[in-house]
Amino acid sequence: MNTNPDNMQFPFAKDALEGLDPHVAHDWNREQLDAMHMQFVAQWRQSISTLVPADIQILAGDMQLKTYEAFVLEAPSFADIQIFEIDALQTLCAWSFDSRWVAAAVDCLFGGNGTIPLRERHGKLTHIELGIRQRLLATMATAYEAAWQAVYPIRLQTLRQEQQLSSLRLTSHKDVVLHAQFAVHFNLLELRVDLCLPKRALDWQTPSASAQSSEAAGQPAGWSRSLQHQLYAKPVESVAVLCEKELSVAQLLSLSLGQVLPIDLSAPVRLMVDGVNLLSGRYGVRNGHYALKVEHMNPPPLLPQMADDEGATSGQYLGSLDIPAQAQTDLANAAKAMSQLDHQIQKSEGEL
Repeated sequence: MNTNPDNMQFPFAKDALEGLDPHVAHDWNREQLDAMHMQFVAQWRQSISTLVPADIQILAGDMQLKTYEAFVLEAPSFADIQIFEIDALQTLCAWSFDSRWVAAAVDCLFGGNGTIPLRERHGKLTHIELGIRQRLLATMATAYEAAWQAVYPIRLQTLRQEQQLSSLRLTSHKDVVLHAQFAVHFNLLELRVDLCLPKRALDWQTPSASAQSSEAAGQPAGWSRSLQHQLYAKPVESVAVLCEKELSVAQLLSLSLGQVLPIDLSAPVRLMVDGVNLLSGRYGVRNGHYALKVEHMNPPPLLPQMADDEGATSGQYLGSLDIPAQAQTDLANAAKAMSQLDHQIQKSEGEL
């Protein structure tokens, strides 16, 4: 890996994009990512220097687009791999660290200088090493989130640790991923760090049709993305209805502790999401956990567009659903108020 600090911008390898769609190679902003990675290594170096008493140098290396299959083939046989979830980008990412990086940090913390030969650790870490590793990961994740903050706010959520990429299914083998390389120096010891980020996570660099339409209507695209992130992160309550049984009032009052009610599992099992029947499937077990295999999806009831159904009001549509009359009136009034508020916002933005 080229880690010369005087040459921080690296061209693609000649065969890096062979076999890829030619549109993929141009559908991303390399200069913007380079700038973000430069900010990342600067902030990570500052954070890790406060933790590890050593001469810390972090350099950015090559950055390439390649298939996930090629990335796995080029990866080291054993490494300390940490999987993160990025909710805002709706994807996972993998950070592969040299298996000696925790041992090097521990050696520096206990008075060493990182010049002694360090063995690669393939077994379990001690409690001290696990604590140091967690703090090292926290410095890295915080610095990477800060580098993205100005252009696209993200949060790295820790999922699990791996040792071999061959056992990891981050995405399909033919999907395109971004492979970014970094080098971390603890005094004289150089350690390799690799980032694998699916290419679909970079789609925010190319505005979608919905974002373009919102900008044309005078609505900031950043506000739309922020609203989308918050909407996707909103938790919903899901309940799998295994069975339903009708009882009379007399039967209900006659029940006592220890009494058994015979039931029959319904087929298929319904999955209710916030009280709405969205999915149905079969009940079973997978990987030692109870599971529900989805076999059918029921589209949720959505309010139709006014232009698509002339003469139909929201109150008339709500009347076709199984909703109490008072609730229909409240929902219709709320929809009308939201429409008026949106009209006023657009009008005020046009006057500015």
